[in-house]
Amino acid sequence: MEKLTPSDRDKYIKKFKDLPPDHAYDAFKNGYYYEATGVLHGFMEMQLRHILLAFSTLNLQNDSKDIWDTNEKLNYSNLNNVLYILQLITKDQFVILTSLNSLRNDIIHKYFHDPYEKYYFGVSHKKFHSIFKSSYNLSYDFMSKIHGMYERYDNTL
Repeated sequence: MEKLTPSDRDKYIKKFKDLPPDHAYDAFKNGYYYEATGVLHGFMEMQLRHILLAFSTLNLQNDSKDIWDTNEKLNYSNLNNVLYILQLITKDQFVILTSLNSLRNDIIHKYFHDPYEKYYFGVSHKKFHSIFKSSYNLSYDFMSKIHGMYERYDNTL
C-alpha cells in the first residue's frame, strides 16, 4: 500500500467536517435520528476509551500499548461500568451513558420494525430529545475532562 499525501488523503478518506457531536447535532436537527444517535454513541464510546487510557497510563503508569490493546476489547457497556466502578464518572454520567446506549438500541432495532396493527414501535420525541441533549452536553464535558487529565499530568513533569 502506497503512502498518501495529506491532499490525496482528503480525496479518498471520508471524515467529519465538524467534531462528531456537532455532526450528530446537525443530523438530529435535520431529522436523521438514526445517524445522530449512531454518531454520538460511537463518539461517546471513544471518549470512554480515552478516559480509561489516560487514567491507566497517567495515574497508574501502565504501558500504553498493553492498555490500548485491552481497552479496544471492551464494549460501550463494559467501559461505562468500569469507569463508574473506578469513580472516573459520576452516577449521573453513568445514567446518561446507559440511557444513550438504550436509546441507540431502541432506534436501531425499532427503526426497521414493521408496524403491528398500524402501531409503530418507536421512540418518543420527548425521550429522544432529553437523552440526546444530555448526551451531547456530556460529550463536551468528557472532552474537557480528558484534556484536563493530560494537562494535570504535564504540569507534574
